[in-house]
Amino acid sequence: MMWLFGQVFVWCLVSFVAGSAVTAAAFLMQRRFAAPPVVVEKSTGDRKVVEMEAAE
Repeated sequence: MMWLFGQVFVWCLVSFVAGSAVTAAAFLMQRRFAAPPVVVEKSTGDRKVVEMEAAE
């Protein structure tokens, strides 16, 4: 019975490690082929005042 438990434990461990490796590889490949992130200019909190001339 312990032999069976040991076999199941080893196979679960092997499948967990293999699944983790596949998941990590998928994430790395996804980042490699993705477009580079767009840098957004941070707001300083100051508002720009825009004056409009009255159209006459």
